[in-house]
Amino acid sequence: MADGNDKSVQFLYGTKGGRLLLHTILAFRIPKLLGCILRSPLSRFYIPSFVKKNGIDMTGFEGVKFKSFNDFFTRKKEITFDSDKNHFISPADSLLSVYEITEDAKFHIKGFDYTLQDFFEPERFSVKPEETIQPFIGGLCLVFRLCATDYHRYCYIDNGSQNGNHFIQGSLYSVQPLAAENFRLYTKNRRSWTILTTENFGKVAQIEVGAFSVGGIKNRDGEISFKKGEEKGYFDLHGSTIVLLLQKDSIKLLDEIKKVTDSGQEFRVKIGQQIGIKIN
Repeated sequence: MADGNDKSVQFLYGTKGGRLLLHTILAFRIPKLLGCILRSPLSRFYIPSFVKKNGIDMTGFEGVKFKSFNDFFTRKKEITFDSDKNHFISPADSLLSVYEITEDAKFHIKGFDYTLQDFFEPERFSVKPEETIQPFIGGLCLVFRLCATDYHRYCYIDNGSQNGNHFIQGSLYSVQPLAAENFRLYTKNRRSWTILTTENFGKVAQIEVGAFSVGGIKNRDGEISFKKGEEKGYFDLHGSTIVLLLQKDSIKLLDEIKKVTDSGQEFRVKIGQQIGIKIN
């Protein structure tokens, strides 16, 4: 599960012929066509085999008649979450990687150096660096990689308010590891970012990254207040990624998570699960 590279991804991202085909697919908007098919009634016949193949827990959905594969994929369920105000929770079911944001605001992800500029593109939105980039230097970058089999709705990690969503159109590439090794993944994919002002963890930047065949990133929009555990939004179709940028000394990761992620591996987390604790 942690590797996630099936044969099609290995071909598309690991070979010259595959990469050429991928660019052709993107140029002709074939992912958009695939999205239309997966939203049509014809696609509902694919659901049983997908559930069986991936061992998806359908508790609570017995007897539900989904209109399409996308209707099944974006299904909504009741979630439980750690409500302790000092506990930092995961926003989604996913595989978690953790990186430090260096003093010069660069960090290394899957073979490439990234800057906060790559995430925000502040000049596009006439946003000042002190509002987006500077607050997170020296903090932590948490990368939550959702697999196709994960629950694709995500929640707020604390009580607070947000400044609205900023959407950046991009090409749709896979978020699987092999793809990340061959492309500057997080700057090519479409993404939406917002700054969360939280009650217990300071400012938190949340960036949702769309993946191959994803039709949209659906978020609560506008300048709004929110509660911990409330739904923030969801992804349409296929695996995607959420990036959280945290300020310096805002949380301490749980020891079992730190041990795994410090070794460069991903740690499996569930939506609402405690992954860290507030630093007082």
